[in-house]
Amino acid sequence: MRVQDPFQRSKRSRPALSDKDEKIKVGDLDGKIVEEEAVRSLNEQLNESPAFKSSARILILVLLAQARSMSSVELRTLTGLGKGSLENHLNKLEGFGFVGISNSKSIGARGSPMRMVEITEKGLSACRALVKSISSLTL
Repeated sequence: MRVQDPFQRSKRSRPALSDKDEKIKVGDLDGKIVEEEAVRSLNEQLNESPAFKSSARILILVLLAQARSMSSVELRTLTGLGKGSLENHLNKLEGFGFVGISNSKSIGARGSPMRMVEITEKGLSACRALVKSISSLTL
């Protein structure tokens, strides 16, 4: 006996390509249109900005949007990224204008200045727009 995968989508749950592809109750039409627009909006955001091509960069932006400013050590701890990988992502985010990086005057554990990362208004706006698009999807 074959057990159906509960996560596999049936043909009925796929968005219709035209009115002929699937019969939709009139009451369901508004929900499908809104959902399709939300998915389209999210897809456009993810494809338009190279910053969103990496889940690590999205996570970094979300963390910074919540805290506004963090040290690179805190970001490494929370993301699980190595030092080089984090620096690469931070440099890209800085290049997009989403974060600012500075060396703080306080001394880190090894006697070197701590690198502080702060989200910019541009980064905060981009992160808010992305979260809004994701929030508008129904699961």
